[in-house]
Amino acid sequence: MGKWYLVRHGETNWNEQGRIQGHTDVPLNDCGRRQISLLAKRLAGHSFSTVYASDLSRATESAQALIGCRGLPFQTDADLREFDYGRWEGLTVRTAEKENPRVFKELIRSGDEGFAAPGGEDTSQLLERVGHFCERVSRRHDAEEDLLIVAHAGSIRALVICLLELKKADFWRFGVDPTSLSAISNHPGGSVLELWNDTSHLASTQPVKGE
Repeated sequence: MGKWYLVRHGETNWNEQGRIQGHTDVPLNDCGRRQISLLAKRLAGHSFSTVYASDLSRATESAQALIGCRGLPFQTDADLREFDYGRWEGLTVRTAEKENPRVFKELIRSGDEGFAAPGGEDTSQLLERVGHFCERVSRRHDAEEDLLIVAHAGSIRALVICLLELKKADFWRFGVDPTSLSAISNHPGGSVLELWNDTSHLASTQPVKGE
């Protein structure tokens, strides 16, 4: 019985400032690097067949820090990128809400599965590209293999929806904190969520929410 271990990248300055990142390539900050080093200690005794990461630097840097000197196979994949938030990228959530209160209320707070920021991708498009990643990786690896996947809040939500065969409307029901660890195990009858959004390794840091 293998598991897919899902990790959200460490904190960035935009996380700290409450800014929407999306596809914008924002690196880890010092706090994020400390967070990842704590998670690396937690995972030090665990072996993974392969490590996959989004190609955005905050995810690749996090993955490389988790790998350390272990020489694990490592691949980046653009399908693991965060939501494309279009014209909202770089804005704080409060600013995005002020720009168009009606759109913000309808698309964010309603939890509409067709959500799309102005000029960005919608939930169905994100689920489709993450679904393609799941299909490729499932064909490439045996169900008994353990994989480490480092991504973003949006793509981790999408992975959970795809792997657990949940409804699209459940997408926004999952919180995903920076440097959180989740685990989904493979069983003959289907996948099982065994761990979710665990940040117990961050004993001396305060996780910051934000996309």
